[in-house]
Amino acid sequence: MKKFLYLIRYARLLKKNKKILTDCRINNNPNPLGIQYDWIYRLYTVLNLPLEDKENMDKYGYYYIDNMVKTHVVEINNFLFELGILEYVDIDSEYIQQIDDFNIRIVLKFKYLDLKFWARLLFVFSILLFVFGIICLIILL
Repeated sequence: MKKFLYLIRYARLLKKNKKILTDCRINNNPNPLGIQYDWIYRLYTVLNLPLEDKENMDKYGYYYIDNMVKTHVVEINNFLFELGILEYVDIDSEYIQQIDDFNIRIVLKFKYLDLKFWARLLFVFSILLFVFGIICLIILL
């Protein structure tokens, strides 16, 4: 039950900061990291690696990119701390992936519940409820 209360607080914080999180591509925005959230309240952003550092990427490879990601994650943590959201999220290491040569997607998830599981469960339950309703209508008619 306590986890659901945390979820409600987290959702309220996201809605309170919705303008900051949705207008991330407008100039003079207080969200320079481009953090946004999706329908199951995962936060995500894309780290753009500088094109001028291509020779460092070729020279150091994974270690250079890993250092850039860690630096970006520290910036994300500082930003989310200012919004009061940091205590509710964790890095979802399963979804940190390189999109192309110069872009890396970073995803943060709600740490107290697996919201993807609950969203799928709700989807399956609603389909079953719909099918059950149709069957009841057919039987009654």
